[in-house]
Amino acid sequence: MTTDPAFRVEVLLSFQRALWDLVTPNLRAVAVRPTYPRIEARFLYETVGREEHLLVSEVVRMWSLTSYRRLMSGSRLWVVPGVQSRELLAGEEWVYRRHEDEPM
Repeated sequence: MTTDPAFRVEVLLSFQRALWDLVTPNLRAVAVRPTYPRIEARFLYETVGREEHLLVSEVVRMWSLTSYRRLMSGSRLWVVPGVQSRELLAGEEWVYRRHEDEPM
């Protein structure tokens, strides 16, 4: 599978639109791996445990899927406490990152 440039842009913009009004203070970042025709997403939370976190990821997934009718192969919630750095996995791109003071 390869990453088509138009598909990549479509996916990134779709996820950014889907996140409008859904970002919670606990959400540190959202990473997406757009590999045509599949999409994987990771939601990095400082803590997870409330139903709200699962709901946000499902709503974002629903909105992004309906905007272009592609196959979403998965989304996952990850707990990445504030003391840990946020890292991209192979093939991922950020669609959202909250401001944090990163160590120099």
